[in-house]
Amino acid sequence: MLELARQSEWDRLIEFEHERAAIAEVLMKHEENSVWPQAERGKRADLIRSILETDSEVKSLTQAWMGELQELLGSIGTEKKLSKTYETP
Repeated sequence: MLELARQSEWDRLIEFEHERAAIAEVLMKHEENSVWPQAERGKRADLIRSILETDSEVKSLTQAWMGELQELLGSIGTEKKLSKTYETP
């Protein structure tokens, strides 16, 4: 997902996010009924930290893109207003 965000592949990123959310839900349900051995808890904690770091970078890239998109939409709105203002009847 991080690589997709870095490449501005937003549609594919959204698809992967939906898949990730479904997998996370299954894992959370499984987690409620599981007892992890000590060695596995450390590995699991490391994996969770890695996922959170990646999510943070994806979020940062996504927010930058959203800012660019808002600017673009704002300029389109301004262009339409100007066009309508100076339109000849």
